[in-house]
Amino acid sequence: MNRRMALSVGGIAVLIVLAWWMLIWKPAGNDLAAAEKRADRANEQISQMQVQLSRLEVIRDELPALQSQVQNLRTAIPDSPGLADFLLAAHDAEAASGLEFLTATANEPAPGPVPGLQVIDVQLTGNGGYYQVLDFVNRLQAMHRIMSIGNITVVSANTEDTEQIGPPNLQLTISGRLYMTTPDTTGEPTAPEASPTSDAGAGA
Repeated sequence: MNRRMALSVGGIAVLIVLAWWMLIWKPAGNDLAAAEKRADRANEQISQMQVQLSRLEVIRDELPALQSQVQNLRTAIPDSPGLADFLLAAHDAEAASGLEFLTATANEPAPGPVPGLQVIDVQLTGNGGYYQVLDFVNRLQAMHRIMSIGNITVVSANTEDTEQIGPPNLQLTISGRLYMTTPDTTGEPTAPEASPTSDAGAGA
């Protein structure tokens, strides 16, 4: 009798342990494993977000320089002919170099070598000595507005019946191109440009 009771009690204890393991311990273990996996995924996502945050911080620090570069590019290749500004800059280069009687002519914008880019053929003429001519050309190339020089012609400006004293006076002719991006025709119309022909030295 005692043995049978002991076996019964032992069986009940085993059943209780099995039930506890099946109903409580195993689900809790599964939940713990799932929680650990979720924690690992969360840590991985946090690491990825930290890397992205570091990249964004670098971009934030570089943003002022990038904005400055974009502005310089817009100045070098604007979205409008900008001939008035170019002529003023050319006149400043003329005055600084000592060149005399600068004239400038420009054609209408024409399609450029790549889509979205237009070209404006320009021609500049002036008189001056060798060093004035050289300085003027250097100042043109140093302007913020990009101008590609296609041809430079330099001839003597002295006539045969003029007695030459000192360095010869030279007549300079420069043919080049300005560039502009194609304007957005979907926006509001822009104000008309000034006349593309200018005698910058006439009023000097």
